[in-house]
Amino acid sequence: MKNISTKSVQHGLERANTGKLQTMWLEIPGYCNLFCSYCYACGGERLEKEKLLSCEQYESILNQAKQLGVDSIGIPGAGEPLLGKNLHLTMKIIRKCQELGIFVTLFTTGEFITEQLAAELYELPIEIMLKGNTLDAEKQDQFTSNPAENLVRKGYGAKRNEAIKLLMSKRFNNEAECLKKFGRKSRMALVTSIMLGEDGMLDNLSDVVEILRYCRINNIIFDCDSLLERGRGTNCQLCASDQVLKNKLLELQEIDAKEFGNAWELSQSYVGTVCDRYMHHLYVSQYGEVRPCIGAMDLILGNMHTSSLSDCWNSTEMRIIRARKYGGKCGNECANFAQETCHSCLGRRAVNLDNEHLLEQGFVDTVRCWNFRKKV
Repeated sequence: MKNISTKSVQHGLERANTGKLQTMWLEIPGYCNLFCSYCYACGGERLEKEKLLSCEQYESILNQAKQLGVDSIGIPGAGEPLLGKNLHLTMKIIRKCQELGIFVTLFTTGEFITEQLAAELYELPIEIMLKGNTLDAEKQDQFTSNPAENLVRKGYGAKRNEAIKLLMSKRFNNEAECLKKFGRKSRMALVTSIMLGEDGMLDNLSDVVEILRYCRINNIIFDCDSLLERGRGTNCQLCASDQVLKNKLLELQEIDAKEFGNAWELSQSYVGTVCDRYMHHLYVSQYGEVRPCIGAMDLILGNMHTSSLSDCWNSTEMRIIRARKYGGKCGNECANFAQETCHSCLGRRAVNLDNEHLLEQGFVDTVRCWNFRKKV
């Protein structure tokens, strides 16, 4: 039985702790044509355009990142990167990363990937992370609609499925070519969270099993976690309970081992690996706010309108996090945290995580998760 390798997960994960900044996520403006009720960034809602970063600032941020040692940039789905309003900026960022020798992880709905764009992206240092809540086109439309707000999106799921086929036809999942070109086992992923509505009307519990098998058979990265209760995700009614999550992950673990020979330990973060961004990562919002990661929404390390990346990376708050000074249930009582098979989660398990509390306490306060193991 083989262990999941670094080539089977997002490029920015599974890093050695060097003490240096190695990875960064960089938001583009939150323009989006979908209405996902669970969007952590409230994509598609009104933007404060006067606060958005300029093209020149994006270039400066990337130059600073390279100087600090960053070799991996993520463009998350705070807005749709390939939507017309964002496409020019997105491509400018990717080409700047190519110039600097930085690999890009691009999160996208896939809807706007044409034959020409797919061919262009194939030549660039990039992996494409496609929204993949389910392979069922009509059901996918339900996940990207918000009936409570009378926002219904039809036809997206079919276009997303076409994008999957298109990327495969362009060899984004061809292991030999991906390894030769950029040292990656695969350059495409299906991305989802495990979701179950409180009313039982919508879930993807069986779908994630189908997606796992589809990904393993077709050499596609399987990027699966739990919903981040931020933005619209706070009240989306799709956050599965701890027991549902644990049961589903146990099922995925067994299937992956028996059918595909992949061994991995249970984690509260990603299937197949543990999130280690606490030690090598920064997150920059579309307004220039710098945070430790996507989940630490209330902890601001600086703003790129007035700060440098170096200042943010070396801030007192970030030094506390990088030193793994965690208290509460995770930091003080959990064997997983003590044995470094888990690093807790700033977005899911930290409490009172803002500048005032962190500086006053001197540690990240935490609560236990469903995978808690008492230290002996």
